[in-house]
Amino acid sequence: MSRKVKKSDINKFAGFAKKYPLAALVIVVIAAAVLIFQHASENKPTVTVPMDGLYVHYIDVGQGDSELVCCGGQYMLIDAGTPSAGSTVVEYIRDLGINKLDYVVCTHGHADHCGGLDAVVESFDVDTIFTSPYAGDAASYLHFVETVESAQLTLEVPDQGAQYRLGEAQFEFIGPLEDHKNVNDDSLVIRLTYGDTSFLFTGDMTAKAEKELIEDCANVKCDVLKVGHHGSSGSSCYQFLYEAEPKIAVISCGKDNDYGHPHEETLSRLKDAGVTVYRTDELGSIVIFSDGMAVERKAA
Repeated sequence: MSRKVKKSDINKFAGFAKKYPLAALVIVVIAAAVLIFQHASENKPTVTVPMDGLYVHYIDVGQGDSELVCCGGQYMLIDAGTPSAGSTVVEYIRDLGINKLDYVVCTHGHADHCGGLDAVVESFDVDTIFTSPYAGDAASYLHFVETVESAQLTLEVPDQGAQYRLGEAQFEFIGPLEDHKNVNDDSLVIRLTYGDTSFLFTGDMTAKAEKELIEDCANVKCDVLKVGHHGSSGSSCYQFLYEAEPKIAVISCGKDNDYGHPHEETLSRLKDAGVTVYRTDELGSIVIFSDGMAVERKAA
């Protein structure tokens, strides 16, 4: 509690200062410093995210998917391309000085997503590994499961709506909502938020699963969209894009791939939605940075 300064107090201090000038000067300096500190503390803005921000690396693995999310000294890898891309992903992560992954996510059981995860699990300390509840029984996925077991780790199937922390970021599993005949639609779908910005990772989800999320009132809004199924015409429908409202879309696909990804229909829809598109087949690995307020592309 503060009290009023009386005139007698000022007179006393003046007398003290005349007798002990050096000591009085020290007292004045200390008092001024205290006042400045109090003022700064009262007017200090609320900081909701650290200054170093969040980085998402969309690693060029050719015709496949792999994303590395970095925030506050914690790391999450989502997919790792085909088996032959495993060494590329491992080298990319090591070049960043990372030796431990807090989370590894296998979105679904197709080789161009889970194939390289064997090398990742064998090369890094991993805390938690997530997998789709309906990953299938493809050879690459079964080999990944064996590798996880050999490393004495366990595969976890996340609950719908489960939320986790990654540094100062938070991510939530919003899909899949049910088992599908098409394993692509069984992809784990992750929405990650950092401050006022958000990222959506869709695996190979097609328009069918996209519409299911919308009908379920899932929050698909994002600043950055990892385009489903490498830009296939069967994904990124108009309804989904207008609900998501992404500013940036990243397409992960191989140069001159046999599937013709990304398809012109998808590129046209993204253009109509006013989305800036970055492609690994044209640019190589792509890095998107968030300071918690805005997102932008950084040099890989």
